[in-house]
Amino acid sequence: MNHKKDRPFLKPPIKRVSRLYLFTRTLVKQGAGRFHRYMGIKDIGSLPKGKDPIIFVSNHQNGMMDPLLITSILKPQLHWLTRADVFWNPVFRMVLFALHQMPIYRQRDRLTDLRERNNAIWECCIDRLEIGAVISIFPEGNHNPQKTIRGLKSGLSDLLGRSLTKHESLKRIKVIPLGLDYEDYPGFRRRFRLRMGKPVEWVDLYDAETEKVNFNQLTDRIQSAIREIAVDIRPYEKYDDLLPYVNALRTTEASAKAWTEITRSLEKISMLKDMGKISKAANQLREAGFESPKMRVEAWGVSQLDVRKKKLWAVALRPLSWIANAPTFMQQWYLNYRGDKVKAIEFRSTLKIGAGMVVYPLSWTLTAIFLGGIASSNGLSFFGWSPFFEVFFAYWAFATFGNSFYGWLQGHLHDHKDALDGERFWNDQKSAALREAWMNYIAVVKKHL
Repeated sequence: MNHKKDRPFLKPPIKRVSRLYLFTRTLVKQGAGRFHRYMGIKDIGSLPKGKDPIIFVSNHQNGMMDPLLITSILKPQLHWLTRADVFWNPVFRMVLFALHQMPIYRQRDRLTDLRERNNAIWECCIDRLEIGAVISIFPEGNHNPQKTIRGLKSGLSDLLGRSLTKHESLKRIKVIPLGLDYEDYPGFRRRFRLRMGKPVEWVDLYDAETEKVNFNQLTDRIQSAIREIAVDIRPYEKYDDLLPYVNALRTTEASAKAWTEITRSLEKISMLKDMGKISKAANQLREAGFESPKMRVEAWGVSQLDVRKKKLWAVALRPLSWIANAPTFMQQWYLNYRGDKVKAIEFRSTLKIGAGMVVYPLSWTLTAIFLGGIASSNGLSFFGWSPFFEVFFAYWAFATFGNSFYGWLQGHLHDHKDALDGERFWNDQKSAALREAWMNYIAVVKKHL
């Protein structure tokens, strides 16, 4: 069984929902919600009601964090395609199957029957869609921490073509785009926005003779749909020159009207034939001392009017948040320390949140048991219940609320720090050269719009 050619042929069950998924989603929601600062989901009304099959397609920037956030926010139980090597362990396989994970085989698996195995997985996807399952995929095929929409793989068009060929009723599949927008990938309590677009038409692209969906045309439609709800900085070659301007727009906070203006601006920039002046202004900005991501242009904005308001009340509450977070301080410090050592920036938050979903509640439980035992041995009781349960639940409630309160306040403290940094940037004489370069850079970009 150790040799790759002897790996078992995995057959996921055909199902739509599971109880374990509900429980696990609660943990994921708690973990992701404690780390990121949700800014809500836009256009949730476009989600079809009932049991129509859905395929969510989204941009993929932040490693395992992307599926965790999508799973925690969207109510439907989502089915995912996951690399096959994590299924080899029988125990893990059982759990993954219960969580709607399906193995997908890659060339690096070096299996002689790789195509046959993947064909079986596609059939599983189709059968699940037929009973109303909701599948979520990343059509780009892999992740990239940069805010761009990359070329798509053929998986989505293949799945749609196979589905309609096998079941004519599956023309009812809704392909719905999702846009993931991070203020700062690994930053604790930084903003995150999820946007949902309108269903993408695809049935007219199906060719009954070839039994395929036109890949190129579908790709154009999917990319266009995602660009309406996610940041797409183009041209890619000028990414570093354009990123400061885009970050200064604070896209995760944009209203519907402001977001429409942002997408139009990005589209205009992508069509520029000559970006020499923008690149020159960006170089002058760097020569003036600008360092990314060390300097947060989100604090500056595109003008002095964008400086945030101070939140002195948050500063006043900071000592209270330290006390409230005492049951979680050491665990949080250790996970942050370990997470920040991960070289790939798109995996740092995954380690912190993934471990936190288990470490936090487990440490609270063990400590609560210990304190409850002490209370029982001393015969302490406040409400007439068993001293053990009184202390156990009191500690658990304090730890849970305290950690949530600490995280909530940290988001507002970030805003306060941004207010101070923004005020300093726009008024301090020491920032004069950098400020002049920034104003010139913004003016040059806007002139091209």
